Amino acid sequence: MQGGLMSKSEHENLRADIAPTNKVQVAAIFEDKHEAQTTAEQLTANKGISPQQVTLIDGQDEKLSQKLEGSSEKIGKHMWNSHLVLGGIGLLVGLLFAFILVEFGPALTQQNPLFTYIALISPGIFTGLFIAGLLGLRPDRSQIIQTVRHAVRRKKVALVINLEKSQSVSDVSQFLNNRSNTVVEAIR
Repeated sequence: MQGGLMSKSEHENLRADIAPTNKVQVAAIFEDKHEAQTTAEQLTANKGISPQQVTLIDGQDEKLSQKLEGSSEKIGKHMWNSHLVLGGIGLLVGLLFAFILVEFGPALTQQNPLFTYIALISPGIFTGLFIAGLLGLRPDRSQIIQTVRHAVRRKKVALVINLEKSQSVSDVSQFLNNRSNTVVEAIR
């Protein structure tokens, strides 16, 4: 958050409402590799960040996507599971509403139970799968990914930090804001 419009506690409370700290990733863009490495060393020395949490990405890096996103198998498994679970929940909600209408609803729904079930199960499944798709798209991730890709194409270097539970998002972001013009945060 450039400009510092939020106080430290407001920033942390907002972040905590969205996701736990160990699910947050912060990226900063630097003009050259030396500047990024120096900042990484200062970050590990002063903010309690371990070297394993810090990733340096430059133009020659062939594993850009893996460093930003992690394992594609893990992402695919999460998407598959969310579609199954939310599609199943949609099916159950559709069945429940159809049952209620067939048992206690207007005469039209009581006289046509098959059509009532079809009419309510279909949108229930669709809604569940639609919500799972929205969760899988992760629009919050696109800002950090696009910022890093854009910087790397322009021969700049990105420093990506995967935070852990005991670490403060606002402290790390403020530290990076003092050394870089571009700092972005996203939920992993």
